[in-house]
Amino acid sequence: MKIRLFTIGRMKARGFRLAQADYLQRLQHYIHIDLLELKDVPTRNRTEAQIQDDETRTVLRVLPNDAFLVVLDRRGKLLSSEDLASFLNKLMGDRRKTVVFAIGGPHGFSEALRQRADLVLSLSAMTFPHELARVMLLEQLYRAFTILKGEKYHK
Repeated sequence: MKIRLFTIGRMKARGFRLAQADYLQRLQHYIHIDLLELKDVPTRNRTEAQIQDDETRTVLRVLPNDAFLVVLDRRGKLLSSEDLASFLNKLMGDRRKTVVFAIGGPHGFSEALRQRADLVLSLSAMTFPHELARVMLLEQLYRAFTILKGEKYHK
């Protein structure tokens, strides 16, 4: 199985970039993971719905047809770290080739992408900046793999 992280826009804050790089490196020990930073869409004189639609089309253009799509959205399903580990373990057992986690920009994705998703996942009932959500997702993926391996990271 391969994990791909699709994000809208580049990580700007140095601290977030460093944390992201750290977790990406840690995850390489367990699974092939890559990050695809998709270009921001123009926002000037555009409604939130137009921005969401454009970001959705951007993701759909690069999404492999057979990928299992997980869209991060505050209205999604809440999972514990253990539940995320079990979910990933099940996907590996199902012989899924690619799992794509998609994180939108500040406005999120349109309903069309949430409908296409195999899972809509929430990191919390709270709202976080999309850059922080990236780091939080990577940390939770790392935690999930340490749980599956029975390592001490997860307490």
